[in-house]
Amino acid sequence: MIYRQVWLLVLACAAPVLAQPSVDEILQKYVQALGGKEAYEKVTTRAMKGTAEIPDDNVTGAARVVAKAPGSFRLTLDIPGYGVIETVLDGTNGWEKNPDSGVHAMSNADLATAKRDHHFYRETRLKELFPTMTLAAPADVNGHKANVIDAAPASGSPEKLYFDADTGLLVKRDYERVTLEDGIVQYEVFLSDYRDVDGIKVPATIEQRSPDSTVIFKFAEIKNNPPLADSAFAKPEKQDGGQD
Repeated sequence: MIYRQVWLLVLACAAPVLAQPSVDEILQKYVQALGGKEAYEKVTTRAMKGTAEIPDDNVTGAARVVAKAPGSFRLTLDIPGYGVIETVLDGTNGWEKNPDSGVHAMSNADLATAKRDHHFYRETRLKELFPTMTLAAPADVNGHKANVIDAAPASGSPEKLYFDADTGLLVKRDYERVTLEDGIVQYEVFLSDYRDVDGIKVPATIEQRSPDSTVIFKFAEIKNNPPLADSAFAKPEKQDGGQD
C-alpha cells in the first residue's frame, strides 16, 4: 500500500505541467491574431453600421460607429420608441446625449475613461493604457479556456481581460463604471464574430451586459479608412425635450 502511494506520487511529480503564458506573451499573441501591429496601425479611420438589440425590451435599433485616430469617436443609436442616444469624443472633449437628459458634457472622470475605452489603437497599446498588468487564473468563456489579465490604468477602475487560449483574441472584458443614477455598475462585455477586414480582425458582435440590461451590437458593415471629416465628431445637437 505504501509502495503504491509513493509510486503514484512519483508519477504525479513526473507529469508534464503546461506553463501559463506570461502577460507579454498573451498580449503579443493578441496583436498577432489581430493581424500585427504594423497592419493594424495603418488604419486611421473606421465606420461601422449595424443594429443594437435590447432583448429585455424586445427592441432592435440602428447602430452606427465612426472613429478616427487617435481618439475621435461617435456612437449613434436610434432606438424605436425611445429616441437617439449618442456618445461622442472629438479627441479633446466628450459628450453624451439621450432623450432623458438631453446633451451634456462628460465629467473629467468619465472623459478619461471614455478616452481609454475608445482610443483608436487601444487593442495594440493595452500596456500603455494599463501600466499595471498581472496574470490571473485562467477562466472559461463560453466553453473555451481563456487566459486572464488584471489590468489597471494609472487612474480609474481596473479591468479584467479574457483572451481565448487558442486564437489569442480578446473575448471578454469585465469592468465597473460609476453613474449618478445607479452608483457602481458592473459590466461584462463579450466580443465575438471576429471578421477579417482588409487584413485585420475586428469583432462584429459585441454584447454588453449589466445587472439592469443587455445590449447586443451586431455590425453588418465594417469599413477601414473611409474619409471622415472632423465635423463627424462635433458636439451632438440638442433634441426636443432635452437639456443643454
